[in-house]
Amino acid sequence: MATVLGESGRYVTEQSTKKFLMLFLLLYLFGIVVGFLSGYLIGAKQNYLSLIFVLIAPFMFKLFKGKIKTIESERLSFRKGAVGEALTGYILNGLPNSYYVVNDLKAEFGNIDHVVIGPTGVYLLDTKNWAGTITADNNGELLRNGKPTDKPEVKNFTRRVMSTKERIRTLCGLDPYFQGIFVFPSAYVDSKSKKVGYVDCVIGEKLHDYIVGKPNKLSKKDIESISKAFSQLARMDTGFEDKK
Repeated sequence: MATVLGESGRYVTEQSTKKFLMLFLLLYLFGIVVGFLSGYLIGAKQNYLSLIFVLIAPFMFKLFKGKIKTIESERLSFRKGAVGEALTGYILNGLPNSYYVVNDLKAEFGNIDHVVIGPTGVYLLDTKNWAGTITADNNGELLRNGKPTDKPEVKNFTRRVMSTKERIRTLCGLDPYFQGIFVFPSAYVDSKSKKVGYVDCVIGEKLHDYIVGKPNKLSKKDIESISKAFSQLARMDTGFEDKK
C-alpha cells in the first residue's frame, strides 16, 4: 500500500458544513423577521400595515426560497464531491508502497484533491464526481453532456498545478514534470477527450493502471525529496492532519 498523508474530502466536507450552517442561519433569520413583523402588526392594530405585509410576504418568501435553494444545491454538490474524492482516495491507497499520496492539499488558488509521488512521476488529481459523458470543446475546456461547465475547469486546475509546482521547486530544489489529472469515478470520458490542454482525463477504474503503467522517471532519492516537500507544504495548512 501507498504511504498516505491527509484525509480525502476534508475541504469539500468543510464547505458542505459551512453551507448547512448558512442554510440554518437563513431560516432562523427568516423566522425572526416574520415573527417580529407579525407581532408588531398585531400590537399596533394598523390595518393598512397588515395589508402591506400580506402583499409583500409572498415576495419575501420567494426571495428567501431562492436563496435557500441555491445554498442547498451548493451543499449537495460539495457532499457529492466528498463521495467522489473518497472513491479516488480508496483507489490511491492501493498503489504500491513505493508511492506517496497526499490528500486535500491547500493550494494558492483553491485545493488539490490528491497528490501522488512515485517512480512514474508526480501527479496532481482533481476528482469530478460527475455523471454522463465528458468531452472537450475547441477551446481546451470540458463539456459535460455536451454543455459547458459553470467555470473554466481546465484553466483553473492548470493554474493550481503550476503554482504548486513552483512552491515545491522552492522547497526541494527539484523541477520534475507535474501531470494534472481529472478523475471521473462515475462518468464516461470520450476517447478523443482523454487529454484536454495539459490535463489528462481518466475514469476511476483506469486510474491505478494509468499511474503505475508508465515508465519510471524518478529515483528513490528524488521521490523522498519531493514527498518531503509536499509534506512540508501540507503542514502549512493548520487544518491538515495525517491519516492514522
